[in-house]
Amino acid sequence: MFDFHSPTKQGSQSQKSLSSQAKTKKSLARRTLIQIAFSVTAVIVGSTAISYFQIVSTLKSQTLDQLKSHVIERGQREQSIFLMAEDNHAIFKEEWLRRLENTDSEGVKARFDQLFVRFPDGATRNRPNLFDGKRQAGVFIDKPVLINDDIRRRVVTSYDLINAYGPPWHNRFPDLYLNMPENIAVIYWPDYPTWAQDAPVGFDLSKEEYVWVGDQKHNPARETVWSGAQIDGVAKIWILSCVTPIYSNDRIIGTLGQDVLLNDLFKRTIEEHIEGGYNLIFRKDGRLIAHPQLMEQIQQQKGEFKILESGDTQLKRIFEAVTNKATDQVVIDNPNESNYLAVTTLQGPDWYFVTVLPKAILAEKAISLARFTLFLGFGSLMIVVAIVFWVLRRRIATPLEEITVATNRIANGEFQVVLDDSSQDELGRLAQAFNTMIREVAAKTTELEAKTTELEAKTTELQRNLEQQAISVNQTTATMDELNTSSRQAAEQAEAAATGARQVLILIDDSEQKNGSGTASSLKAKVEQIGEQILHFRDQTTQINAISNLVSDLANQTNMLALNAAVEAVRAGENGRGFAVVAAEIRKLADRSRKSAEQISELVASIQKATKATVAVSDEGRKTVEEIVDAVNTITVNSQQISLTAKQQSIGIQQVVSAMNALSQAANRG
Repeated sequence: MFDFHSPTKQGSQSQKSLSSQAKTKKSLARRTLIQIAFSVTAVIVGSTAISYFQIVSTLKSQTLDQLKSHVIERGQREQSIFLMAEDNHAIFKEEWLRRLENTDSEGVKARFDQLFVRFPDGATRNRPNLFDGKRQAGVFIDKPVLINDDIRRRVVTSYDLINAYGPPWHNRFPDLYLNMPENIAVIYWPDYPTWAQDAPVGFDLSKEEYVWVGDQKHNPARETVWSGAQIDGVAKIWILSCVTPIYSNDRIIGTLGQDVLLNDLFKRTIEEHIEGGYNLIFRKDGRLIAHPQLMEQIQQQKGEFKILESGDTQLKRIFEAVTNKATDQVVIDNPNESNYLAVTTLQGPDWYFVTVLPKAILAEKAISLARFTLFLGFGSLMIVVAIVFWVLRRRIATPLEEITVATNRIANGEFQVVLDDSSQDELGRLAQAFNTMIREVAAKTTELEAKTTELEAKTTELQRNLEQQAISVNQTTATMDELNTSSRQAAEQAEAAATGARQVLILIDDSEQKNGSGTASSLKAKVEQIGEQILHFRDQTTQINAISNLVSDLANQTNMLALNAAVEAVRAGENGRGFAVVAAEIRKLADRSRKSAEQISELVASIQKATKATVAVSDEGRKTVEEIVDAVNTITVNSQQISLTAKQQSIGIQQVVSAMNALSQAANRG
């Protein structure tokens, strides 16, 4: 996103910075990805945990609905053959009764004799030369039966009607037969075409379930009923007989039967089941019809496997749960066995078709779905991490790295850096702000360099001024030394004048005692000497006053120089702190020099005033001795004052000299 351009080459430090920033970028991207990965992982795990319970609930609801739909659909599919058989019986019964009423007895006898014949064993069967068991119904009339017109009519009618319906129905039903209470059987069974021929004399049909199940005793309602599942010992096939009793004048005249092969039903029941579950079939009386793990026992007991007598606890609980359920209840929660039972009734035989689904299957499916969700989430996480890594690297990390590298180059003094700010997003605005900052920093740096150059020039000028000040201070110090010497001489001369004055007073006293003229002459000479010394002292005080004025001017100049130095120190900032200290010291010394010069000026003024008075008195001393005496007294006092003032002047001069020395040292330090 960002490109920066510079007319200068990057140094080794910039290369190191780039390498370190690349590592930083990788670290930033890695940390960000790790944080995202952990966050998304936590969300995925939490969502999976939450979704697991939701999946269990949803899966339970869906599975139970599916289980219900499955068992209802299976029941409808499996019972269709039974309902079809009952429909066939209704059609056959109605047609059989109709034909039976319309059959001519004379014609029937001739036709009966044509089709059937008594065999050597005494039983009447089909004539062998006219019989084809694969296309025709076989007839078996037991030996003891007395054949009359009614029997002939029923046998011939049954023979013709079974031949008419048997072959078309054979694609779904293996046989079609009608048994009569006289121990007569008319049967179409292409898969066993010689059944009637092979049936032995004395074979009692009434003892077979597919016959007695429909008699008055076992079927008082005279409805179509179903026998129990039976296995043919020879063919090893399971069959179920649909039996419909046919009555005439409240007397049973025939029992229509049609078998349903159960092998395919059992196979579908065992093999076609819902995932994780299994199916079983049992009758309401507790006789087990089909079970995936008990078919061998059922076969051994020839379809008489009774659940309540089996000793199988689980099977008993299933039977009890099913038989005790509500009428309209389809799915049963069987907590004792931790499974669900889906129940439907197969109309016709009225069997229970039950699908058993262990609850653990739901948990396994839920875990499987949760695992799939988790893996899908982690797979999505990997894709998200890859996308985020690409976005972070391309859209964020790389631009930030370029900004960091540009910042380091600016820190190294390279201001010719420009970032690409064409992007219309936050990073683009950041680049714009960064470019603006670079321009402002470059301008401020240029301005600072100019100010620094100016400050260096002013600092150099200040240094020169300080050096000149040091020279002036040295000169002032020398002048003050001379002033000190003159002050000492003035003090000495003042002492001498005072001494001379005292001597004059003594001479005056002696003159008054002796009244001699020589004394006056001597006094005159002494007075003249005093006057000369006083005049000479006046000249020296004049020189002291001039020097004092010079010191005062120097103090003013020094104070002004210190003020300038302080101003330049403020402009110089951190670099001018040393000058500020020196300026403060110079200012203090200048103030002290100025005050000392003022004191000297005051002392000199006093001395000059006293000197003028002394000179005046000396000029007038020649007039009278009394005036001389007064003048001498004045001279004495003034001379003492001069001496005191000269000493004070000497002390002041020493202070000025000390101040000048300190000022010189401060200037040299600066």
